[in-house]
Amino acid sequence: MTQASGRSEFRITDILAHRLRLPYKKPITFKSVTQDSAEYVLLRLVCANGVEGIAESVCRPEFSGEDAQSLVYLLTSLLKPKLVGADPLHHAAALASLDRFKGCQTAKALIDVALWDLRGKLLDQPVWRLLGGGPEQPIPLTWVAHGNTAETMTKESVDMVERGYQGVKLKAWRRSRDDVSTVAAVRQRIGDKPLIYVDSNGAYNETEARTILPQLAEHNVSFIEDPCIFSSLTRMRSMAEHLPIALLGDEFCTSLTSVQQHIEAGAVGAVSIKLRRSGFTESMKIAHLCEAARLPAVIGTDSESRIGALSRGHLRMSVASLSAWPMETHFFEK
Repeated sequence: MTQASGRSEFRITDILAHRLRLPYKKPITFKSVTQDSAEYVLLRLVCANGVEGIAESVCRPEFSGEDAQSLVYLLTSLLKPKLVGADPLHHAAALASLDRFKGCQTAKALIDVALWDLRGKLLDQPVWRLLGGGPEQPIPLTWVAHGNTAETMTKESVDMVERGYQGVKLKAWRRSRDDVSTVAAVRQRIGDKPLIYVDSNGAYNETEARTILPQLAEHNVSFIEDPCIFSSLTRMRSMAEHLPIALLGDEFCTSLTSVQQHIEAGAVGAVSIKLRRSGFTESMKIAHLCEAARLPAVIGTDSESRIGALSRGHLRMSVASLSAWPMETHFFEK
């Protein structure tokens, strides 16, 4: 019950963070590393009545510069004292208490997700409903085809479309027409209906991207994600203007502020939203910002387990403008 003072009867009594190593069914090839497992952090916000809010994140220092040990330290040593004793229903106040610490982006995002989960459990409501979503409906998914051969990506794409996935994201790392040939082969096999987009993870230089990637347009490709590592917003805008396919910002669009800067500069034609870096609260703001700018927003994958997959489903259900695009929540199947 909420008391007249506005403070509820609930209090956060503990914050626990666990390091886990989750094995994959088979080795997975990313742009710069092949892994057969990865470290994850599971965060638990414990309320006095025993109810817990949870959140999870993968930890790949090769990509983010942080490992599970450093993330656990931030959560349990630096940020925990600010949250123990806090009212979990005073969500904004709890997050504001962390502002004295600069950075800590993943840790703060995890706390935000766990706070929303805890609120949902305390109020006996799904998070998507608390965020304003509904009515309940199935969520279409995109499969990300990891691998460095055309055969691997084509087989994965065909198999997953047959299973019901409505989109596939292909890795375009080769910096040659081989990337175009792979997309052409997949499109031929899966037909015209499923969504296709590509992710270069910044592998192309600008000359290669301008020469090769426009050829993807004839295969009905919706987005090109991070084609290059750009030295400035001006150069990224120039590329976005040159490409006949929308440039999907991911690695450069890591916060509400950065997304706003890229939209204002005309440097992106779509934005990838990831809970690992912006939590529920900021991700909602990013989604609405993209809606106001009339740009697509896609919920991207962070190599999540089923716990992370569920949280992304709640986000997808909460914002109507996100319904136009399948979300990349697929990794738990790996």
